[in-house]
Amino acid sequence: METQGQARDQIKAQMRQLSREIEEHNQRYYELSDPIISDKEYDDLMRRLMLLEADYPDLRQPDSPTMRVGVKVTSGLKTIEHRTKMLSLENTYYEGELDEWHARLQKALPGEKMSWVVELKVDGVSASLTYKKGALVLGATRGDGLYGEDVTHNIRTIRSVPLRLKPSVSGPAPDTIEIRGEVYMDKRDFIALNNERKSNGNMIFANPRNAASGSLKLLDAGLAGKRRLHFLVHSFGSMEGGSPPQTQWDFLKTAQETGFCVDGHKRLCRTFQEVKDFCREFQDRRESIPYEVDGVVIKVNDLSQQQQLGTTAKNPRWAVAYKFPASQATTNVKDIVVQVGRTGVLTPVAELDPVPCAGVTISRATLHNFEEIARLGVYVGARVLVERAGDVIPKVVKVLSPAASGSKIFSAPEACPVCGGAVEKERDGQVAVRCINPSCPRQLERRLIHFASRGAMDIHGLGESVVAQLFGRNLLRDMADIYFLTKSELLCLESFKDKKAGNLLAAIQASKQQPLSRLIFGLGIHNIGEKAAFVLAQRARHMDALFELSCEEVVEIEEFGNIMARSVIGFFRQPAAHALIEKLKKAGVNMKEPLKEATGLLADKTFVFTGELPGLSRTAAAALVKSNGGNVMAAVSKQTDYVVAGDNPGSKLTKAKQLNVTILTPQQFKEMIHV
Repeated sequence: METQGQARDQIKAQMRQLSREIEEHNQRYYELSDPIISDKEYDDLMRRLMLLEADYPDLRQPDSPTMRVGVKVTSGLKTIEHRTKMLSLENTYYEGELDEWHARLQKALPGEKMSWVVELKVDGVSASLTYKKGALVLGATRGDGLYGEDVTHNIRTIRSVPLRLKPSVSGPAPDTIEIRGEVYMDKRDFIALNNERKSNGNMIFANPRNAASGSLKLLDAGLAGKRRLHFLVHSFGSMEGGSPPQTQWDFLKTAQETGFCVDGHKRLCRTFQEVKDFCREFQDRRESIPYEVDGVVIKVNDLSQQQQLGTTAKNPRWAVAYKFPASQATTNVKDIVVQVGRTGVLTPVAELDPVPCAGVTISRATLHNFEEIARLGVYVGARVLVERAGDVIPKVVKVLSPAASGSKIFSAPEACPVCGGAVEKERDGQVAVRCINPSCPRQLERRLIHFASRGAMDIHGLGESVVAQLFGRNLLRDMADIYFLTKSELLCLESFKDKKAGNLLAAIQASKQQPLSRLIFGLGIHNIGEKAAFVLAQRARHMDALFELSCEEVVEIEEFGNIMARSVIGFFRQPAAHALIEKLKKAGVNMKEPLKEATGLLADKTFVFTGELPGLSRTAAAALVKSNGGNVMAAVSKQTDYVVAGDNPGSKLTKAKQLNVTILTPQQFKEMIHV
């Protein structure tokens, strides 16, 4: 008679068999482009596995294919630090520049024999995947190269990403490996997605790269999983344990063996002429590739030679991108209009006679700024050459017809085209011209759209058209006013009915719980992006502390400079900023920042340094705190745990005493961290 244990063993074996079958079909579909079952048969296999896992949840394996179905992330995307920096590639545009790069390699490695691996440059979104003991544990966007966003929930839905690495003939999987590659969307799937969005009345994506980027950052992995994203491996970051490959070619071979997709057009070139031949070949064949490519990536094959060549601050010296020529067209400038952004910057835009270019019809192109207009000599009526740089942003690159008698080169307006207020040119060597009227209605509109955006307060439903209507009905004067909107006011707007109004009010209410870093970013402070807002919030911990900072204290914050510091201080010293924050407080908006999870001797402890520390610089002291899991703040507040007071302390010591914050001598600080 079959025992209960035997029955469970049979169920477990059945689940494993189904998992193997599904992953084999994933490989045939995504890697080999040779499916042997229909979509319905595939769905039936997946459904059988899901039913078994629902009945026996304790038997589900962490690398089960059902994990690709995805879950919703409700608290926003977390910022993660890459184990090794994700560098960008130096770009070349002509064969002569490739020859110059080759000459630099020969000079750096005199007499050494070299070979190169060439791969198509996929126009997608860079991502980093971390595997521990062969299992996927983290998927992250590139971000700024040092910090990215945790998108593991969406990476798991990409069927060309193995949840667990397959065995390789080169040896066992490393203890930890960071795989780099591109997330992209096929042209066919992109067209289908845009057709669906258009039929549903949603905004369409500009290109497959934007669609992939937007999909990768969705909080709902179930929705991301329907977008049919792909992942193509091109390199690795850090590797711990295992046998590292000797060449780039070996790495790609091993990556394919362990379950990844690699560029099927890749080629190992023994001479540099073969490299250039590959570039010419695919420059002509680019349109036949089922996904968007914008060039070729060329890498020195030998990894030891890569190590000898090293990197600059931004680029590896052992790799380069050869960019295919951007698509260009000629047309006439019908008009030049000036747009006003959320920070008041005036941006000139050329209205063009519609012209086909790179598969789309262009009717507008950026002119960047008024100095660029003067440099190019652009005027209304000019015949111009336009280019879709990277096949994305149309821009005017050249005036083809000389200015006729009476034609006037377009110049910056003397007043804001929206509010008529004064304009001035930025300082610090910047070329931007800015409307300085803080009540400019266009600035207010753009600021509120930014405030409601996904990276800021994430108020779904508060888009451009809704904001324009709210301002048109005088229902908004600043960002805080959105928290006092009523359903009856929303129902007066075009296309708003009870459900839509209720959903928007619910999204507004939910946004009150966003952390301080999101609020700071949403305020639209000049020169302060998402990362800077996060760093600032981690140091301040509470909005009130930001009003007490001096410019010198902000400059001390890691990665902040004088320009960013002046922007922060300038904003928080405005009476209007005080009034806005008080109004947001009254509405119940969160003013605190949770500390990122920390471990170590000083985990979750915050320090402020004042005065001179004998035998220890302030920078070194701050590094010691951070390396032990603590945080360093620029100003003393109720959230400060310790103030370390050295010789000639400043006003921070006085404030620490007023707030009853624990005060340490430099010696006590050193004893605390065992220095």
